[in-house]
Parts: sequence; C-alpha cells; structure tokens
Amino acid sequence: MQTCLEKEKSLPVVAEVDVLVAGGGPAGVGAALGAARNGAKTMLIEQANCLGGMATSGMMSHWCGGTESPLLDEIFARTKASPLLPPATSERAAGWATAHEAQKTALQELLLEAGVTLQYHTRIAGAVVEAGCVKGVITESKSGREVILAHTVIDATGDALLASLAGAEFEFGDENGRTMSPTLCAQFSNIDFDAYFAAIRAGVSDRSIWQKMTEEGTAPLREHHFVCMKPVTKVSATSNLGHIYGIDTLDEFELTRGYVEGRRIARTMEEFYRRHVPGFQNFELLATASLLGVRETRRIRGEYRMTVEDFRRRAVFDDEIGRCCYPVDIHSGSTNAEEQKRVERVLEETRFKRGESYGIPYRAMIPQGLANLLVPGRALSADRAIQSSLRVMPPCFVTGQAAGVAAGLADGDVRSVDTVQLRSRLAEMGAYFK
Repeated sequence: MQTCLEKEKSLPVVAEVDVLVAGGGPAGVGAALGAARNGAKTMLIEQANCLGGMATSGMMSHWCGGTESPLLDEIFARTKASPLLPPATSERAAGWATAHEAQKTALQELLLEAGVTLQYHTRIAGAVVEAGCVKGVITESKSGREVILAHTVIDATGDALLASLAGAEFEFGDENGRTMSPTLCAQFSNIDFDAYFAAIRAGVSDRSIWQKMTEEGTAPLREHHFVCMKPVTKVSATSNLGHIYGIDTLDEFELTRGYVEGRRIARTMEEFYRRHVPGFQNFELLATASLLGVRETRRIRGEYRMTVEDFRRRAVFDDEIGRCCYPVDIHSGSTNAEEQKRVERVLEETRFKRGESYGIPYRAMIPQGLANLLVPGRALSADRAIQSSLRVMPPCFVTGQAAGVAAGLADGDVRSVDTVQLRSRLAEMGAYFK
C-alpha cells in the first residue's frame, strides 16, 4: 500500500471536562444525562447534526423493548409534549414509537438543561493515551484537528471506535468475521390504514403476501425475515425493511455501497407495497435515513464477557447496573434462506415470560488494559448471541446512563468505582434491578 507522511504538529486543546462522551445515540444520551445530572462537567461530541442515533437520524420506527427506565419514560413524555409531534395514529402505533423531529428536540433540550456541552459535526480522529489512560480525544471538524481532555471518557460510538484507537482489544462478528447485516430504514406516506388493517383481519397481510411470493420465487428480494410497517401518523409509517448483505460497515467504501443498496431496497419495497398490499395503492417513499442501521461491529474484550448462558440463566450480578429481557436476535449475514428463516425462529424461542430478565454487570463496560474508559451500548464485552439482545436501543440507553453515573464517580479510574454506591445512585434515578 502506498503511504504518505502526515506532518506532525501541535494541536490546540479546546476543552477540558470531567466526562467526555463520544457519540450521541441512545447510549451516548444516557451517558451524558447520567454524568451531568450527578454533577460532572460533561461534554458530548457527535458526528451528525442531532442526538438520538437510530431513534432520529436512523429513522427507526420504535424503541425495541427489553429494558425499563424512568429516564427513558421522561424522554418519551418530553417527546409526546413537543409541538413538533405529528398527529399520531395512537391506537396503532407502537408504545415506544419514535417521532423523529420531536425526539431530536426533546433529547437536545434535556441535555442542555442538564448542563451538557454539545458539539455536533465532530468526528473522532485519535486518542491521547498515556500509561493506560485516555487523557484526551483528537477530533476533526470544520475547526480542524483539536484535542478535548477529560478525566473519564465514554465510548458510545457503537463501533468501539475510540476504544480501538486507544489500543483496546476486541472481537468482531462471528468466528469467520462475518457480522449481522445492516438495514437502512425509510419513511413512507399516503397509506390507507383502514384498508390495510381490514385486510389483515381478513387474513391477508403484507407479511403473508411477501412470504407467499418468496416461496414461489417471485419476491423482488431474497429476503425471508420480513419486518412490517409501523404507523407513525394517520397516513405514514416507518420501517426497517430489508437487509444489506455482505458489507463491512467499518470500511468507508463498503459503507457507501451499503447506503446505495439501502436506497435501492427502499424503492423496491415501495413498488412491492403499491402493487400487492391493500391500502398502499398510493404509497409513496418520503425519505431514507441519513444513518445506516448497523447491528454489529466490534465488541470489546472487557473485565467480564457476557455470554448467552447469562441470558439462559436469567443472571444476577452483584455489580449489575440494569436488566434486559429482549430475545436473541441475530440477523442473518447472508442470503442463505435457511439462515434467514432461523432468525425469526430463534427470536420466538428466546422470548422471556413476563417479569423475566437478565442482569448487565458494570464490568462488561470496562475494556481490559485501560483505566479511565467505559464502553456502553452494543460494543460492550459480550458474545454475539447475547449482544444481539443487548444491541437494541433501550438497553444501550440504560448501559449508557450507568456509564455516565460511574464516570462521575470514577475520578479517572473506572475500576475504583464503588458499585454499591453506583447502584444506589442508579436506584435513586429509578434504575430497574428486579
């Protein structure tokens, strides 16, 4: 490979904080709120122009369940009170349905009210590491390359990008390095939901139509795991339809190909619904998401590695910081029909009964070999089976909140945190430990 030498130069230090959060998705928002509401001088940097990640830029239809949190309830209440909230089809929309524009504002307001310093359009370019401590983060923005110093750093990028740059070890995908396929969500309009739900009651649904066409070999995509539309307003819906197979989302060229393919899939699904599904004759694609729905990349090697056995035994930990009940949801990484069908089968087989859950230990967020870094969200230390349960938005938020509170207690050493005190603080904030 041809190389070029980058000229060494001194970088300006533009901020120094107690807690620096990298990434403004569900885990990052939870982390920033957790830290700031416990008195830490907190800054959050985000490469997009808003907070929320998949809940906003990613156009996900709803916060997939799996974890309870009063802080999440506060976010939903703020979102529902927003003047930007569209006239929802409340009786049909999911309980934790997202209203993307309203949620952008709600999240931003909550963080600013808590005293968090926000900086958008800022990418991570490197880490300043000394003796196993991440002293600072090198950023790139319109201002150029700069440094932000912090006592404790939280990597909420989802890809463990900062942890990787700091030298942390990690796992990637399955035993062959293959990851779950991503999806590009989209928003659609001009839907007659009365006709749609009447057809479903009569035994004719979009899912049944798609499955029949798939078995006949006439479906426009080789896709057996079919996700239905989620109503948002009286005439519109969002959905994470289709999968983009065979790309490495850590490679910019392949990531670009993923967006190209995702937009093609959205147009294909628009045509399918128009031609075949009752109530969708005037169906219209409004927009595709600006953020690809990535389900899996790096997973750090942490002080504790969660496994599917923890899931099966409904594990309880002395240092747990929350609980999760979402099923095992490993999306296929290939177009193999049997592998795709297995997704829905395992999803149903691993659903917990009401009241069942497993604990998430604080240690799973601590990367080996680094003293002041925490990694919440989908990149925490876990095998890929239980990661497929933890990767959805509510558990990411809950682990983020715990990381933020812990960072405020850490004073530069995340292993020194008194987990009894941490759990007490989280309980005061309404964390779920039952």
